[in-house]
Amino acid sequence: MEKVTDIRNKYAQEITEILFLLKEVGSGRIYGFPGNCTPGDDELKTNVDTLTEKFNDLLDKIEYGKDFGTGE
Repeated sequence: MEKVTDIRNKYAQEITEILFLLKEVGSGRIYGFPGNCTPGDDELKTNVDTLTEKFNDLLDKIEYGKDFGTGE
């Protein structure tokens, strides 16, 4: 099957941001867990909220054919 939209290239910035947050959470770089005393790291809830918002925005862009940054 031929791709109608090359999502990986078209939404590379959003995918990169989501993968970065997942990597940070996965590696334990979240402020608020015992043994992690780096205030520069975001709390888990903040990362999860941001990840959820970015993922929903990406899905919305894919479903409705919106371009990055236009909001339309």
